[in-house]
Amino acid sequence: MKKIFNSRFRKFVAICMVAVLAMGVLAGCSSSGAASSTTESSTVSSAAPSTTSSGVVEKAKKLGSLTASGQPYSHTLPAWLGIKDGKFKEAGMDFNVIMFTGGAAQNEALGADEWEVGTMGSPPAINGGIAYGVHVIGFGSTDNKAVTIWARPDSEITKISGQVKDHPDVYGNADAWRGKTVLCPTSSTAHFTLVATLKALGLTTSDIKLIDMSVPQAFTAFKAGEADIVCLWDPQGFDAEAEGWKKISSSEATGADLPTVIVASEKAIKEKHDELLEYLDIYITECEKYGADLTAYGQAMKDVGDENGVKQTLEVATKCAANRPLPTLQTWVDWYKGDVGKRKADIAMQALMDFFVYTGTIEESGKQKLMSSNFIDSSFVEELCARRGIKLN
Repeated sequence: MKKIFNSRFRKFVAICMVAVLAMGVLAGCSSSGAASSTTESSTVSSAAPSTTSSGVVEKAKKLGSLTASGQPYSHTLPAWLGIKDGKFKEAGMDFNVIMFTGGAAQNEALGADEWEVGTMGSPPAINGGIAYGVHVIGFGSTDNKAVTIWARPDSEITKISGQVKDHPDVYGNADAWRGKTVLCPTSSTAHFTLVATLKALGLTTSDIKLIDMSVPQAFTAFKAGEADIVCLWDPQGFDAEAEGWKKISSSEATGADLPTVIVASEKAIKEKHDELLEYLDIYITECEKYGADLTAYGQAMKDVGDENGVKQTLEVATKCAANRPLPTLQTWVDWYKGDVGKRKADIAMQALMDFFVYTGTIEESGKQKLMSSNFIDSSFVEELCARRGIKLN
């Protein structure tokens, strides 16, 4: 599919040029930190439903258009593949995906009513919920394995294992960590993972020396001998392993969840219910297809990156894919089942909200606004489950 550039897009680029200056919280092979791409945005579109020689629309459905947003990473990949595989065309939907460099730019464009459904990391979704009223209607891949914390092999922390209760893959103990200098991008998923690690150790950030630094810069500085500990995500995490550094914690090790999410605007939820439901159906179908074939998944990760200015080798793209298993419909059931407030989705997102309140990124009032406004919306997944004969609750 070719990229589409029009007057509406030029207006959008102007918005992104301003927004990209704002702090991003997600990047890397997926969306864990600050945005990293050589392009501001691009648009990929499904063609309109094809017609036969008699003018009959093939597989016609009464579906309107839908504009999605995303980033050229794993959480947007299923929608991009839906276009490439012709699924939206088959459904009779005029569907576009506008690619952004990060969640902050996506939220700015949402404020200008540029898109209706999107995929992003949890942190910008929380900000989008507070500022623009988006709702989480589904979940993408997780960053649990991708966000990691490293020390040099001669660190005393690496010599101590099995002393952190309920967290056997967190190395060291409170005494070994106390007073250490840590390189980490603040108000990011890496920072969240660091705080969770310290909590498991019975410590807080006041017990260490925290230096705010982007992941690429932190990797370079740590390699040059600065600091005692560095917080990374892919692909720098792969480079850390190649350097012989020791992984001493990760989001997975702390037991914390770092989901990417599918969000929809309040306007779209009210006006484009059928289109959103079809989008989710296609999204999860593509997830289940490519999630079962790592070779195809890795190639698709490389392809979406190549098309959108995020160049990486097939080996790195496949490693990124392996670290981010795509969801299945059962995964969505697991996120949403149960009583509101006690669901896996509620627990994961509220933990992130608490973290952002703790760091001053959002106010407590913002958290309460989300918790009282159906921010985690299970209605679409419940309806999709009913389509397939599955009961959510």
